[in-house]
Amino acid sequence: MNKLTADAVRKIAGRLDEGRIIEILKTGASEAELVEAFEWLYSDDALAKSRHHAPDSRIALLRDILNRHETETDEDRQ
Repeated sequence: MNKLTADAVRKIAGRLDEGRIIEILKTGASEAELVEAFEWLYSDDALAKSRHHAPDSRIALLRDILNRHETETDEDRQ
């Protein structure tokens, strides 16, 4: 399991504010877990249905952190 770094977070999730990056790093997640969370958030429903399970708690937490980022970004655009 690769230790997640701020650079890896940016590479996987794109442009995030430093607070979000720190929040993600504090979860203790691996790069693979962040990729899976990103896929859960941005992939089509077919991917989620093919997994036949809900994401584990850490991946769900990462997904929620990423989703909050998107919500804030959307509000900033208005």
